[in-house]
Amino acid sequence: MRGTLLDTQPGTAIHGPRPKAPAPDLQVATAARSFAIAVVARTLEVLDGKRPRGQLAGAVSDDVLTQIATLLQLGAGGPDREIARLHRVHVQLRSSAAAEIFGTYVRGPRTRAFAGAMETAAVRVSARGAQRRELSRRWVVTEFAIL
Repeated sequence: MRGTLLDTQPGTAIHGPRPKAPAPDLQVATAARSFAIAVVARTLEVLDGKRPRGQLAGAVSDDVLTQIATLLQLGAGGPDREIARLHRVHVQLRSSAAAEIFGTYVRGPRTRAFAGAMETAAVRVSARGAQRRELSRRWVVTEFAIL
């Protein structure tokens, strides 16, 4: 049976031009990626026993901090294990105030994956020279999982 093949792909002349998605703000993307790299590296150091978990306060939500405390109690890390090395970090912006993070790290011969989410939130931070803590909008990891 013979027929006419119609081009039904979006963006062709039949459907008209594709609408262009707005380009992500480069400053937001850069800040989100820098934060993600720093907080995941710090989290791995906490799990390795190289840092106290209190150094994650303000960078991760209370739920994530509790989850990390549970991992530490179960012996997920510790100074007698091989040190974790961050391998790759990817950030997918959902908006200028929310993003998904995922990547890999290496511990000994094994490569493990992690995933999570982060968003901007009002966080109390110490201002230089000030005696009280002020609210500032910063990135905070709201979900984190080692896969």
